[in-house]
Amino acid sequence: MEQETPLKKDVIITIASSQDFEGCEPDHINLITAGRLYRRGGKYFVSYEESELTGMEGTRTTLKLEDQQVTMTRTGTHPTQMLFAKNKRHVGLYQTDVGSMAISTHTSHLVNTIGENGGSLAIDYTVEIDSTLAGTHRFEMAVTPSNDAPHLS
Repeated sequence: MEQETPLKKDVIITIASSQDFEGCEPDHINLITAGRLYRRGGKYFVSYEESELTGMEGTRTTLKLEDQQVTMTRTGTHPTQMLFAKNKRHVGLYQTDVGSMAISTHTSHLVNTIGENGGSLAIDYTVEIDSTLAGTHRFEMAVTPSNDAPHLS
């Protein structure tokens, strides 16, 4: 059996996220943060700490990237797990300040090019709460190894 070469890189993560909930103004978040890219068991992972900007300070987000499936796990102050796979619906528990609720995600678009030198990820999905459409989301992420990224000043 071929031995996997360990991979751990410091990366710069650029996230552009938009949410459009029924009856609310669209919400956009643009974030640039430091994170880590690593490989384990033949799969790539990207992890980073959430910030005040996202409203989830004290939370670590880890994305497990497979060909056409992404698992997002949050640990810390806002624990949750969401699964994104094109044309699939996933039901999970989402923790909020007032308790947990069951939410469903339905992924309509997923493109993942993240590999050992970084890359990008784009996911379009809808969110349902109690089987009622609550909103549409677009999540885009670019991952650049720290030594290749322009320095932030």
